[in-house]
Amino acid sequence: MYIKYVKRRQKQGFRRRKKIAIISSVSLLIVVGIFCYFNYIVNPVILSMSEYKVKSLTQRAVNAAVYEIVNNGPLYDQMIKISRDNFGRVAVISADAVQINILARELVQASQAQLEKTSQKGISIPLGTFSGMPIFVGRGPDVHVRVVPIGVITCNFHSTFYEAGVNQTNHRIYVNINTSVSVVMPTKNQNIALTTELLLAESIIIGEIPDTYLNSSNLDEMLNLVPN
Repeated sequence: MYIKYVKRRQKQGFRRRKKIAIISSVSLLIVVGIFCYFNYIVNPVILSMSEYKVKSLTQRAVNAAVYEIVNNGPLYDQMIKISRDNFGRVAVISADAVQINILARELVQASQAQLEKTSQKGISIPLGTFSGMPIFVGRGPDVHVRVVPIGVITCNFHSTFYEAGVNQTNHRIYVNINTSVSVVMPTKNQNIALTTELLLAESIIIGEIPDTYLNSSNLDEMLNLVPN
């Protein structure tokens, strides 16, 4: 009688352990499946939408910063000095390193401030996007995702010359502002780098311009002499 009782208990224990092992295995497979689904299907969709929204947010912030600086006054005459010979022809086009250094610092500071201000609101991603199914992407209530500016914003300048008429040349100066933003999500953080190019200043130069300026990068090198 006792032996039968022991065997019955052993069988019950074996069945219990087998049941626990099956439940544990199934649970593990479910967890791994969910992880793989989010990692390979959901995450790419979310990161793609986040990148689009962050780039839009960053461009708005940089545009606002540059607009703020440009509205303070004409920048071309502050940045560029044109010297002429005795016949009124353009002899030298040079960049004012001191003014450019000041301008670069103002652009970086204004961009940083605007980006931090804009990033505080974060970005919103519709809940349906987290399903990873195309039919639900962009649908449902919004989920707030935090955005954090990282690193140091930098800027550099370059210029172009365009013929604007007889003995008239349009000289444009562009600024490239380089930013980096991190999208903070529960599953993964995504760092997004963006370079925004904007027209900073332009002027019409009357008179013939030497080819050394039209066909070389010397002026661009002068514009970027100082660290940003």
